[in-house]
Amino acid sequence: MIKICSVLFALLMPFLTFSQDTGSENKESLTITIKPKFGFNIGADYSLAQNYSSVDSLRTYPSSIYNAPGFRLGVFGDIKIQQRFTLMPKAELSFNYATVQYNANTYKLDPLNLNFMLHGKINFTNRENKINPYCTFGPGLRLPLNGNDGGNYNTNSAWSADVALGLDFDLDWFYLSPEIRYSYGLTNIKAEDSWEKIRGSYVAFNLLFTGK
Repeated sequence: MIKICSVLFALLMPFLTFSQDTGSENKESLTITIKPKFGFNIGADYSLAQNYSSVDSLRTYPSSIYNAPGFRLGVFGDIKIQQRFTLMPKAELSFNYATVQYNANTYKLDPLNLNFMLHGKINFTNRENKINPYCTFGPGLRLPLNGNDGGNYNTNSAWSADVALGLDFDLDWFYLSPEIRYSYGLTNIKAEDSWEKIRGSYVAFNLLFTGK
């Protein structure tokens, strides 16, 4: 009897070990590990602001928008939550050259903005690879820094929904990440109480530099 029990125990040992290892691997993959990194970005953008309001059936607008290119720079955090998912809080200064024609006068449309964003980042492959495609998505808050200059169009803070695609290049000392971002304006940027609806969307090409 003792010999039979010993043989059965010897046969069960590999299965018990495999089951414990599998459980530990699953547990490790679900563990939240916070490993913050920091970086900065520079880039160019193009304003896609649009007036969604019309005066009459002829589709004439009280404010005519002339979009133009601009540039931006910012800082961000890269907080690893799991192997392929990170959170990226961002702050960016945006310099814009779009204009608005209103009542036969031309005004600058948000020449200087401060943007706050909280984006989730999903890596399509393991971060250990030398080249790693990814996407980011999340909300953004646009704060105009126009001052009281009479040459600026009066705007208000507004929310946006952002999505981006990019590539992480592992350069040993840091990550270089070119990405294309589209930001869709969700709320009206016009400051005065009015039926006129202007939304400040944009598309941007950024270069991100992330430390290790």
